[in-house]
Amino acid sequence: MRTNEERTRLIHKRTAEIKRENQKRKQRRLDAACIAACLLLVVGIGAWMPGLMAGVSESGVSHASGAASLVGSHAALGYILMGLLAFLLGVCVTVLLYRLRCRKERRQREDRDDEL
Repeated sequence: MRTNEERTRLIHKRTAEIKRENQKRKQRRLDAACIAACLLLVVGIGAWMPGLMAGVSESGVSHASGAASLVGSHAALGYILMGLLAFLLGVCVTVLLYRLRCRKERRQREDRDDEL
């Protein structure tokens, strides 16, 4: 027969396992949503570019070296848009790396707790 301490320890261990499984499930859902959003963004921009380039060729621009200026009728608008997209990409990468670091620290902490 088990003592109360053993039962309590087993209950806490099983509770921790269930919490980890729930966190993993939530993380997988979030990862899938982020991947889907990025994929939709890339496909959307890819589908939008041919129409944009066709509009540029109709307007009389014969070279594509100023691609950022092709987004709007004003040259500065395209560069501002490209700058904003680059900033958003940097924010996304920063958040991703921060979350990965937090996850690694949490796993290390859980491993230390399991060893005790």
